[in-house]
Amino acid sequence: MDFNNRRVVITGMGVIAPNGIGIENFWNSLVHGKSAVRRITRFDASSYPCQLAAEVSDFDPTDYIDPKTAKRLDRFAHFALVSSTMAIKDAELKVPQRDPYRIGVFVGTAIGGGETIENQHLIFVEKGYKRLMPFTVETISTHSASALISQTFGLKGPNTTTSAGCNSGLDACYLAYNSIRLGDADVIVVAAGEAPITPYTIGIFSAVGVLTTENGNPKSAVKPYDIAASGIVLGEGGGAIIIEELNHAMNRGAQIYGEILGYSSLTEAYMFGTKTDTEVMAKAFESALNKGHLHPKDIQYINSHGNGILEYDVGETESIKIAFGELAYKIPVSSIKPITGQSLSATGIYQIITGLLAIKNGIIPPTINHKNAAPGCDLNYVPGNYIKEDVSIVMMNAHGFGGRHTVLIVGKLV
Repeated sequence: MDFNNRRVVITGMGVIAPNGIGIENFWNSLVHGKSAVRRITRFDASSYPCQLAAEVSDFDPTDYIDPKTAKRLDRFAHFALVSSTMAIKDAELKVPQRDPYRIGVFVGTAIGGGETIENQHLIFVEKGYKRLMPFTVETISTHSASALISQTFGLKGPNTTTSAGCNSGLDACYLAYNSIRLGDADVIVVAAGEAPITPYTIGIFSAVGVLTTENGNPKSAVKPYDIAASGIVLGEGGGAIIIEELNHAMNRGAQIYGEILGYSSLTEAYMFGTKTDTEVMAKAFESALNKGHLHPKDIQYINSHGNGILEYDVGETESIKIAFGELAYKIPVSSIKPITGQSLSATGIYQIITGLLAIKNGIIPPTINHKNAAPGCDLNYVPGNYIKEDVSIVMMNAHGFGGRHTVLIVGKLV
């Protein structure tokens, strides 16, 4: 088998996001700049400095999963499993007709079963271990989602979970890409799920000081690249894509949204925090281009990390300028986080889906709430409204605490 010629394409997508359940609702919200950030309803956050989040509303897991199975899953796994079900349906992947040993599952999550951990710990403290759910171990495990996806569909190929902060969704995708390139599988379900809207998780992010405290106007709270940027808002949800070896996809007549062209994952080897080593991030951009045999001029849109932490946004902008030179000023750069919130690993899958839909529809969604550029933030962030533009190649960037940078590039199949 000639691994060097195994090309990898995306043939299905599914999303359970704060700004929309299903691809159409998700995309319409992005294009028209409809933010899903609102006051927290999942618990009483009135005593917290940040009282905002991007919650998934109108989602009942039992509409998609049988009640017995749903009860044994944490909310993060609900999101990952349901979005994977959507993606498999979108890809028209008839699993029983395929070799189950050639179909894998790769999932990203930063928090895992945090909601269940909090709830069960309270029961333990108040009532003792005998009152704990007997299936708590499987519920809280970060790999519970990947296990349930494989069990639900009978997928017996490679199966793993990556947990590395906000990068985890893109990391899961490029690890799955490598697995197909190496011949370990022909098809992989790549998913992510997060459910961080809990008292403890909001508390620890508040303690770090990265959450916005602008509670008065939720929809304008997240302001990437803006002088008034005041921090992030956590989001929840899940997303999934089906990635597939090109010939396998063509032989079964699958729709093809795009091809994975390049990737890079580097770390600053520094410390947790919001300060960014611009040289390392720029190197990540350059490495992804080199692996994809691409030139900076080939990139027509950058779906950025842009999270509303001013120090980070300035650093990301500088890194783009280092990597792309004068071309940086010609490339539209936009962030979806003012709309979706910072949904940790799920945001990476949202970014991939956004990039693929930008290619399909010839539309680049805006960075809403960007009105007055911060010093050093002088690129085209697509402020206000979407723009119509033919797009063939899109770069996505994700950053995680600890100085990790993951870059993925997708393009129209040619």
